[in-house]
Order: sequence, then structure tokens, then C-alpha cells
Amino acid sequence: MWKLDRPSKPALPSSYFWTWDHSTNWVLDDPGLQNFGCANKYLKRPETFIEDYRRLTDLAAALGVKGIVIWGFLRDSHGGVDYSKAVADYAASKGVAIMPGVGTTWYGGIYYEGDHPYNLETFLRENPDARMVDENGEPQEHGACPTHPAYIDWLTEGLQWLFREFAVGGANLENGDFVVCHEPRCRAHKNSWPADDPDFFRLQALSYVPALDALSGQLRDKLVTYATYTGFLPGTDPEGKSHRFMNCNRPAMFDKIHPDGVCQWTITEMVHFDQLPLKVFLDNGAPAEAFDNPRWPVDVKPPSARSAGFLHQASQWNWVGRYDLAVSAIKEGCLRAYRTGFEGVSIHGEVTARHIPWALNYLAFSHFIHWPEDSLLDFGRKTMGQVLGSESDGELFVELLADWDAGQLNEQQRKTINEKVRGGMNGLATLEQLERWRFWDWLRRVSREMPEKYTASWF
Repeated sequence: MWKLDRPSKPALPSSYFWTWDHSTNWVLDDPGLQNFGCANKYLKRPETFIEDYRRLTDLAAALGVKGIVIWGFLRDSHGGVDYSKAVADYAASKGVAIMPGVGTTWYGGIYYEGDHPYNLETFLRENPDARMVDENGEPQEHGACPTHPAYIDWLTEGLQWLFREFAVGGANLENGDFVVCHEPRCRAHKNSWPADDPDFFRLQALSYVPALDALSGQLRDKLVTYATYTGFLPGTDPEGKSHRFMNCNRPAMFDKIHPDGVCQWTITEMVHFDQLPLKVFLDNGAPAEAFDNPRWPVDVKPPSARSAGFLHQASQWNWVGRYDLAVSAIKEGCLRAYRTGFEGVSIHGEVTARHIPWALNYLAFSHFIHWPEDSLLDFGRKTMGQVLGSESDGELFVELLADWDAGQLNEQQRKTINEKVRGGMNGLATLEQLERWRFWDWLRRVSREMPEKYTASWF
């Protein structure tokens, strides 16, 4: 693992990796590997759960990334309480915050999967009248109505149990993407709520407010985030296609929610739809092109007291695929988040750093959460220079990478890359030298439009 010099506090200190347990693949020989889907069954060996997150924890510690969200943190199928304690304990020993994904009214509850009191399905079996109801009046198997009298006690007790029993550094709250409950008691609650507030924000408030209140004494020391699933643009998308907008000017939730919780805004669609060319950032860390963006106007601020941004680029959830290079989007997201007053940015952490495009994504993320206004050349000198052995090689690599990205590599540049590859092969005596060679060899292959041998489909 890389050992990088970093300031003790990043410019975006509340930054983290977001993961699903079933598709976080750092151990590559487990037959249960999956690289797709949401809410999948966990089919890997229980011991792989511990090892996957040990390796990701080591990466986060080396890169100065504060936390790791784990959806599926507690499951019977990967060892239950004991194995999850091992994951949390190891991360805490490395100064990394494990942030279990907690489904408040959907997505499994506190104990994601298993016959446990704080599993949501278990709660609903014991309290069938607490089920969420759809627009046709049908009870929902997996969702809870947040106005049920027993619900708040269950949520409060479960969260306090989680933080008491495990060495977690926070949590990531979700209530279920844009869910709405039509149970009569829940509909009646709407009469006491601002009429112009989107109903999905009202449902978020009904679970997020008590959840954060249950942890109120720990919110300044722990990183507890809550998802809106939207960007923070006021108003409504005229085409009805984008989640950049809040569909109101200011959600009423923010008049009630604890200010020490960190609102997780989805900024995936707020950065440029097509990644800006890397050359835009080559020698200017804050170019005009990054701010000339109607998807994220410079004068728009989020209504939350504390904020973090979530980027889906280079994941299975985005048009930029799971194995793609996303250095430009990461740079833009960190820059814009910092200028907007955010505390952090999150990206996925599921793909092993043995995959070179994701190694570059991780290194860029580390660099730009620490120095969001740096240029790509700064990234080359200060970060890639440590990886590749010298500042000059780091700068050369990012210059060549930017020209490749722009489709402007000339034959002399390709020869330079080939010379780096051949020279590295002649002196492979240490692990560090092999690591450096792999970066240059990847660049050689993509520059020649050769098959990219580090893109194994089950990473």
C-alpha cells in the first residue's frame, strides 16, 4: 500500500468511501464476487468480508480518507455481530471511521439482514400494522411507516445499540429512495406539514430527525450522514429528468433536523455530464470551465448546516462505468464542493486498487480532498511523484495522461511511455518498482488502444 505524505487535516475532512459489502472486491479469488446490483445477497465467504474491508481500511488510512460506508455491515451470512466487530475494531485501530449503512424506513434497518431485533423485516413481522402502505392501500413487505407508535422507540434503541456495541465512527442513513407512505396516520401527519414541501422530504424528516436526535451527543465526534438522493438546486427540473433539483426552494426538514448531522447531497448530476478534459485542469486548479456550469450555479448553496457530496462516477450507478477513469469528475467535484462550503466528498471504494484506473481515481480523490484547488500538475508532483518515484516522473505521467485523454498523444510521447515500460521491466527487483511499472504499462496499453489487461470483469 502507498505511504503518502498528507496534511493532518484535509480541506474536505469529512470525506469517505461508499460501499456495498457484496460488491466490494479487494479479495479477487472468492467465487461469490459480484460487481453489480443493489441489495444483493452476500455470497462470498464470511472471512472475505473481513479481509475486503481490512484492505480498504488500509487504503483509507494511507490516503487520509476519514471513513468507509458499509451497506450490509451487519448480516448473518458474513458472520453477524462478531465479524462486523472485527471490521470496525480494525478500522478504529487505524483511525478510520466505519459508517454502517442504516435503513431507517427501508433497506433493512440497523441489522441489514438476519433474524435480529434491529432488522427492519423482523420488526415488521412483529408489528405488521407498522408496514408502509402504497398508493393502492397495500402494505409493503420491506418498508415501515415512520408514524407508527412503536417505530421511534425501535429506531432509537437500535441506533444506540449500534454505537454502543461496535467501534463505529459514524453511520450513513437512508430512508429508501423517494419513498412515500399512504398509511392513514401518515397521511394525516401531512396536514401539519408545509403543503408545498415534497412528500419524500417529509418522510425523510420523520425518520432522520429522531435518528439524529438519538445520537445527538455523538454527532460532533462521529460522522453521521443522511441521504437526500438529490442535488440542492432550488425549484423543479422543467424536463422532470434530473435529481439535481430539490423540487422546492428549501425543504422544511432543515427547520427540524439536528444541525450536527451531515447532509449527503448527490452531486453526480451537478458536475458536468461529460467529464471535462483533464487538460482543463493541467496547470490551473480552478479554471473557468469548472464554474461555467448551469448544472451547478456558483451562487447556489445547500440549505443544510453541514454538507457532504456524493459522486457516483466510475460506479455501476452511473453512465461512466464501474471500471472507468474518473479523475476529472473527482477533481471537479472536490473543487466545487470546497468552494460551496462542503465538509466532504464521497466516492465508491469497491474496486481494488490493483485496477489502475481506480488506483488513479483513489489517488486523485486523496489529493483533491486535501488540496481541492491544486492543478493536475500539482497532483502529479505531490502525489503521483510519491507513487512513481520522483516529482518529475509524476508530472510527466499526468501530462501524458492528459494528452491521451484529449486524443493528442504524438508518436514521440508514445515512445517515451514505451521507454518507461522497458526501463522498468529491466529493473523489477522490489514491490515498489513493480507498482510503478504497472502504471506506465497501463498507460502504454491505452495509448496504443490495446486491451487493458487490468480490467478484469470481476474486480
